[in-house]
Amino acid sequence: MIGNFQNMRRCIQWAFLLALLGTHLGCTGLHTREGMSATPSSPLAHSEQLFHTGNFSEAEYTLSDALETNPTQHTLLNARGFVHAKQQHWQQAIKDFTQAINLAPQHLQYRENLGIVYLEAGYVDKAIHQFSHILERSPDSAKALNYRGLAFNRLEHYQQAIRDFSHALTLNQSHADMYLNRAVAYLQIGKTAEARKDLEQAITRNHALHQAYESRGLLALLNGDTTPAIKDFTQAIRLGADGGLIHYNRGIALTLVGDHEEANDEFELACDRNIFHACKKSFTLTQTQHRL
Repeated sequence: MIGNFQNMRRCIQWAFLLALLGTHLGCTGLHTREGMSATPSSPLAHSEQLFHTGNFSEAEYTLSDALETNPTQHTLLNARGFVHAKQQHWQQAIKDFTQAINLAPQHLQYRENLGIVYLEAGYVDKAIHQFSHILERSPDSAKALNYRGLAFNRLEHYQQAIRDFSHALTLNQSHADMYLNRAVAYLQIGKTAEARKDLEQAITRNHALHQAYESRGLLALLNGDTTPAIKDFTQAIRLGADGGLIHYNRGIALTLVGDHEEANDEFELACDRNIFHACKKSFTLTQTQHRL
C-alpha cells in the first residue's frame, strides 16, 4: 500500500473518515436539549435516561407518544431526531430536525444537527448549505466552520476545507480534531510539512487521539522512517484504533524491518477486517516461513 503515492492517499482518506466518524453524534454536538432543563418526570428527561442506557426504541416511543399530544414541541422533535441519528435512521432524523427548524428557526443548533446528519448520510451539498446558513448568522462559529471543512474534504475541495479549518483555529485553538482535519486536507494536496505540524499540534492537545498517531505513522512510513511509523501505529492501536488498515500498515512497516512473524499477525488481523490484500500477504509470509 505504501509502494506508491496514490495508495498512500487512500490510507490518508481513510484516516480522514475516521476523524469524521470519531466526532459524529456525541462529540459533534447533536444536542438533545435546547439549553432547557427538563423536570425528572418529563418525557424529555425520561427519554434521555432510556437513551443513555441503550434503550433507543423505548426512548423513541416515549418521545413519539409525547409528540402525539404536543406535535409542535421543537425540543422533543430535536431529541427524537437525535435518537434516529444515533441509530443511523437518517431520513427520519432529517425529517425531525427539519420540523424542529421550521418551528424554531432561531435555534441554530437544530440546523447544526441537520447539517451533521446530512453529512453522515452522504448529502454533502445539503450539509454545506446548512453550515453556511449558520455562518451567515454566526460567522465566528468554530464548530460550523469545522463541519463545513469536513464536508469540503468529502467533496475533495481541499483548499476550501483548509480555509475553513484555518478560520476555525483562529477562533479556537484548543480542539485537536480541527488540527487533525486540516492535516488530512494538507496531505491530500501534498503539503506534508504543514500536515506534520498540524498532527503534532493535535497530539499535543489530545494524547488520546488515535487518528493523529495513525496519520503521523503513515507520514513516517511514506518517508521511509519505519521505526517511528511502527511506534505511532502501535500507540494508535493501544488507544483504540482497530480498523483493518491500521493493522495492514503496521504489518507493512514490520515487514520492512524484517519482523515477519509479527507482520504476519498484523496481516491476519487486517484480513479478518476485510483488507483483502492483507490476506494474500499473510498467506505469502506463512508459505515463506514454512519453507524456511
